[in-house]
Amino acid sequence: MGLFDPISTAVTGVDANQTWLNAISDNIANMNDVTATSQGAYQARFVMTAPLAGTAAGTGPSSGTAASTGSGVAVTGIALGSPAGVEEYDPTSPLADKKGMVRAADVDLGQQMTDMMLAQRGYEANLATISQAENAYQAALGLRV
Repeated sequence: MGLFDPISTAVTGVDANQTWLNAISDNIANMNDVTATSQGAYQARFVMTAPLAGTAAGTGPSSGTAASTGSGVAVTGIALGSPAGVEEYDPTSPLADKKGMVRAADVDLGQQMTDMMLAQRGYEANLATISQAENAYQAALGLRV
């Protein structure tokens, strides 16, 4: 384990949570978009992540655990929801078909708000890790009184 591994690991968490927050904001911003029933609806964004491999096993007191310790998380892609959306009755919409139906995005605001709170807490936790590591390094170097 390197000296700055806690910081680099936390940075991967910050990046992943920022990507998640961006996807959530896209979903909330477009949840009321409608299209004609002949077109696809807005497709919700879902962030796909995977753990980063740990460091290779070495020698020393922590050599048995080093291989099982991860190095953070990586965003592997963005999955899209179904373009089928949900059909809603809105005869006043200029996009409505002969039956008065439009295709709306299938985005649940309650789920998006819950996900946003989780992503925000994850973001804050990773920033706190970076801050604590910085304080520990400063104390170890004697830069703080």
